[in-house]
Amino acid sequence: MSVRRLIERGSGGAAVTSRPDWRRRSGWPTAVDVVRAVLAAVLGVGLMLAAEDQLNITREIDWAAIALTVAACAPIAFRRTDPLAAPVVALTVTLVGTVLGEPMAAGTCAALGLVGLAASRAEVPVTGTLGIYSGLVVAVDVLISADAALPVVTVGGFAVGMLPALIGEKFRAERIRARDAHELAQRIEQLRDREIGRALAEERVRIARDVHDITGHHLSAISLQASGAGGTTSDPEARAAFDRIHGLTTEALGQTRRALGVLRQQSEAAALAPSPRLAQVEDLLLPARAAGIAVELRVEGDARELSETVEMCAYRVIQESLTNVARHAGARSVRVAVAYGEASLGLTVGDDGIGGGTPRPGGGIAGMRERVALVGGELTAGPDDGGGWAVRARLPLDGRG
Repeated sequence: MSVRRLIERGSGGAAVTSRPDWRRRSGWPTAVDVVRAVLAAVLGVGLMLAAEDQLNITREIDWAAIALTVAACAPIAFRRTDPLAAPVVALTVTLVGTVLGEPMAAGTCAALGLVGLAASRAEVPVTGTLGIYSGLVVAVDVLISADAALPVVTVGGFAVGMLPALIGEKFRAERIRARDAHELAQRIEQLRDREIGRALAEERVRIARDVHDITGHHLSAISLQASGAGGTTSDPEARAAFDRIHGLTTEALGQTRRALGVLRQQSEAAALAPSPRLAQVEDLLLPARAAGIAVELRVEGDARELSETVEMCAYRVIQESLTNVARHAGARSVRVAVAYGEASLGLTVGDDGIGGGTPRPGGGIAGMRERVALVGGELTAGPDDGGGWAVRARLPLDGRG
């Protein structure tokens, strides 16, 4: 694939092109270009007069030869404002002078220089046409100047006339390649910066989710245990202290959820990083049991090693579900079931708490759905048939759905 095609694809299919610089432009020639044309004319006429004795001409140099040489050099002044017409005019003047038998060596050099300059800017079809015309002019000059009409000499003259166009085309191609390489480097740098920004956003989302899960779980456990401990003592000061702990942890949970929610909304869900596995799920049940909630864990099927993403997702679903029970349910018992199937892993976390008729607040359920969707699974959360609330998830064991 060419560099230009890569740039076009990186730009969303829009071709990256620049305006051709060989077309006619408005305005007058610059003073520098006029001076160059004058110097070229003076130099050409001077060399023609100095070499008059060595030129193969049938008559002496007259004012017509000088005028034609000046006319052939004059288009140099228009090499910027009209880069295509300048070599055409110079070649035509040279051809006329050659047919009339005038010495046009200086005019031919000026015309060939303009041809090379125009070819370095023009497109390939224009360059080809200009090169053919230049080759014909030089071939006619060689044919008239030669002692005999030799085909080899004529072909050689044509090749010499084509050479400036070929050289100019080579320069143009190299300039385009350099420009395309520069544009591609800029595009790659932009894409790299974009990928870095997206990776940072995804990492931010992953950290926000993990902090929400870990901190929320432990703060909920602290709040639940403080509330339970306050009900077991008759000491007013101790009960007030437990109530304060319960209130502070509840407030901390709300502030954490709001602060991390800002980070979670900045990007789509990020790839999951290695984290605790299902073998450690018993550790998640300890805070609830310590708070007086009866927790039942049931494992069905043959437990086996799963992929990192499935293990991570299952662990976080159970953790978040238990956090929601402690935070919103007011439950007395919780049922946790892990079912290993042939193609999928089933998870169920149900409680007998209150408030089963309306959705429970917080961002935990949305976060669980995001995690489960990443591995191609399904998650449902809502009132249980036997009362309370239940979260059910199905995770494909290959992590792809």
